[in-house]
Amino acid sequence: MRGNLKLISGIRIRSPLNNLTRPTTSKVREAIINILGKDLEDASWLDLCSGSGVMACEALQKGLKRILAIEKKRATAQICKLNLTDISSKLNPQVNVELICDDVISFLKKGPKNKKIKFLQDFPNKDQKFDFIFLDPPYDSGIYELCQKYLLSKEWIKKSSTLICEYSSKSQPEIHNGWKLNKEKNYGNTSLMFLTPNQALSCFDDTDSMH
Repeated sequence: MRGNLKLISGIRIRSPLNNLTRPTTSKVREAIINILGKDLEDASWLDLCSGSGVMACEALQKGLKRILAIEKKRATAQICKLNLTDISSKLNPQVNVELICDDVISFLKKGPKNKKIKFLQDFPNKDQKFDFIFLDPPYDSGIYELCQKYLLSKEWIKKSSTLICEYSSKSQPEIHNGWKLNKEKNYGNTSLMFLTPNQALSCFDDTDSMH
C-alpha cells in the first residue's frame, strides 16, 4: 500500500513512503462515507492527524465546502497537501482546502481564530467552527480525550457537530464528559466512535446549529 492509495472513486493518491503512517482502510473509509451520507454536502471538515489525507480526500468528493487538515510530520504534511489540492482541483466548485503542519494538541489549544489559519483572512465573516471532525492519531498516542476536551473548550464545534474517532479495537478511548456516544462500529482491528456534543453545555449559542 505504500507509495500509492486508491480512493473509493478509483482515483489514486500519494501515500508516505514509510511505515509510520497508517492510512485508514478502504473498508473503514467507505463505512464513514455511507454513515455520514448527504450531511457532508456544504459541510466543513477538520482532519486531525491527517496523515496522507486519504479520509479527507474521500469526504472532499462528497460536497464539502471547507477542509482544514492538521499533520505534525513535515514530509507527510507535504504529501497530504498535494493530495487535498489535487482532489480539490478536480471539483467544481473548488473547495476551500488548507493544511497546517503542527502538533494537534498545540494547534487545538489555540482555537479556531488562530492566525495561522489562512481561511480567517480570506473569509473573515464565515463560520469558523466545524461540522465534522475526524481524529485518527497513532492508536497508542493517548490524546483522544485531550482532543475531545480542547475541541469543546476552545469552541471548534457546533451543537450539531460530529466527532469521528478511529481507534484500535483492542483499546477503546475514554469519552470526555462533554461528549456523548452516538454510534460505535467495529471493523476487525479498527473501530469507530461517532460522538456528539452534550447539549447541556453552556458553550453553545443558538446560531451554532446552522451550517
